[in-house]
Amino acid sequence: MPVLGCSPNTAIAYYFLVGKGLSSFQAAGVVGNLQWESHLNPKLQALDSDNLTHRGIAMWSPTRWANLLSFAGTRDPWDLNTQLDFLWQELPTNGLDQLLEATTIEDATLVFQKRFENPKASKAHTDERIKAARFTLDCVSVRPPETQGNGRKWLGLAGVAAFVVAGSYGVYKALSAVFPEAVPVRRVRPPPVFRPVYRPVYRPDWEDI
Repeated sequence: MPVLGCSPNTAIAYYFLVGKGLSSFQAAGVVGNLQWESHLNPKLQALDSDNLTHRGIAMWSPTRWANLLSFAGTRDPWDLNTQLDFLWQELPTNGLDQLLEATTIEDATLVFQKRFENPKASKAHTDERIKAARFTLDCVSVRPPETQGNGRKWLGLAGVAAFVVAGSYGVYKALSAVFPEAVPVRRVRPPPVFRPVYRPVYRPDWEDI
């Protein structure tokens, strides 16, 4: 099994299943299995002991993968959303009723393992799948289902804003030293969002605006 990681795909798969009506622990039981099978990597391919290639987030067998290709049509079969949609289509004949009856994360994990994945007993590793399911709940409690790229974009914009504010204060200080009469004496407290930038030079006599 790959090392567990709180990847964007983990949150995407979890919230997809919750959106379909599964409870938090039922969705986590499914995602825990997918973590064990593929680490939610939709492009993963691996040979089993019978020299058959298994593919995708659920490590579908060649026969089931052929069904996925038919289901996908013009969509990309290696896309995570395509595979999640196919998983949901397969689920009613592969344990959905039993999954909906599960009352614990352990039961949900076991149902999906036996009814959907159906691994050989020697490769089941149920305890590890349950561990991955519990990890999923910890992961999604701190990571919303957006991609890392969007997070980096907003952090970058915040950094630019902080740089501009800090730079404007530097210009103000320079002008004050060269043209003391040309710079207004009134000092205005910066807006709350920018106060951490100014904290090292905070003036208690600044006026509120």
